[in-house]
Amino acid sequence: MKPFNLDTVLDYRKRLEDIAIHRLAEAKRQEKIIQQKLDEDRRNLAALIKEIEQLQNETISILDLINFENRILFLKKNIHSVKTKLHEKSENRNKMQENLIEKSKNRQIMASLKDQQNRAWKKYLDKKEVAMLDEIATIRHDAGI
Repeated sequence: MKPFNLDTVLDYRKRLEDIAIHRLAEAKRQEKIIQQKLDEDRRNLAALIKEIEQLQNETISILDLINFENRILFLKKNIHSVKTKLHEKSENRNKMQENLIEKSKNRQIMASLKDQQNRAWKKYLDKKEVAMLDEIATIRHDAGI
């Protein structure tokens, strides 16, 4: 009796691997977006600090100075928040990467198992063929043909 066909299982494992690839790509895309946001916020903070330094060399009112300090404080808090999000996205990307590796290994194992099963089945069929040919040769010999 022919063994179970592993093609369906192998196709399913391949679909799981493809899904993992797409999820990893999405995780990388989200991480990149957050990284760009962090870079932009850092540039804005640096520009704001440079602007306040220039204005301090000139004349600046206390109210404007307080407003600048508040904007700087807001940007620093925002940068901290974005760093936290970036860390979360990075961890998510790492999990997706590990998931992809696992799915890929599972598919490769199933492909290897399928190959082993096919070789074993071919070997079994070859033995059966040899046995049948021997039996035919024996019958012909006994019949004197």
